[in-house]
Amino acid sequence: MTPISTLEELPAVSPKRRVLRISKTVARVFDYCRANAWPLFVAAWFPCFLTTLCLAVLALILFADPGQAPTWLLSRGFDPTTWLSAIVAAPFSAMVFAFVLDRMANAPEHGRVVVRRGIESVKRFAIPGLRFELGQRILLAALLLAAIQLLCGFAVAGEHRLLVAGLLATRDLPLSPEDVAPWTSAMGVFNVFAGGFVLVWTYLFVGDFLWTGSFDPIGCWRALDGNHLRFVAIMFIVLAIVAILKYGLVLAGGLILIPADGASPSFLNLMLMHFGLAWPFDVLHLVLSAATVGTILGAFRPPGIASIRPAAAP
Repeated sequence: MTPISTLEELPAVSPKRRVLRISKTVARVFDYCRANAWPLFVAAWFPCFLTTLCLAVLALILFADPGQAPTWLLSRGFDPTTWLSAIVAAPFSAMVFAFVLDRMANAPEHGRVVVRRGIESVKRFAIPGLRFELGQRILLAALLLAAIQLLCGFAVAGEHRLLVAGLLATRDLPLSPEDVAPWTSAMGVFNVFAGGFVLVWTYLFVGDFLWTGSFDPIGCWRALDGNHLRFVAIMFIVLAIVAILKYGLVLAGGLILIPADGASPSFLNLMLMHFGLAWPFDVLHLVLSAATVGTILGAFRPPGIASIRPAAAP
């Protein structure tokens, strides 16, 4: 495993401050992932597979029969359009972050599958090529991820309701597509940037918790003194590259899977296109995000024992 190199060689503004170079940091992240592609894939593929599988089953249960799902489970701010999706995906996303950061910190691994029900109660199964862990650090990180995703999802849903209410109050009924489309487009662009901003800082704070062993967002913020905007720009570049690749593949897959005669695709085809084609890029999204966070934390935050102790616990 190639050890992660920090940004210590970057020029400093003062003895106490280092400056992130955006292009060099992005290149360093991709170079690290290229050099360690197989170990990182082994660390991430199974949690991402479980995410895809659970979300697909959730969508199949709730949306295979239109009108079957209880309305209190539905919310348009999530994908699939139920707030349960944020809760289902959070533990597996936390696992990927923990596993990638463990590798970047060169933490020992004693067993691939680790199930923890407490500090002293540990079960391990050595299954090559498969990694799963359920413990205190994973659950705490998942709780933070789920809370932020629920907050953002409900905010998007509430924003949509306010938009509809405002249009109904200022327009004559019925509303035409021309009345709604400009506002919906503007709201979508705003949500992409606002949601992305919240997401990248959530990733950093979750990564810092897994990296140092303590939840200290203020200390993490201060450690990046003078680099806050650079960090956001780096994360946006990484996520934008993944998004372009992902939606390009989904579009190409849609052109292949959707019948040429214009007939509506089956629900199963839509599920295959939405979840199956997106899975490799969900792996890439989480691995690159975690690697970016680990690269920056490696330069500005000393690694704690949190990423080493869980893997080495007796």
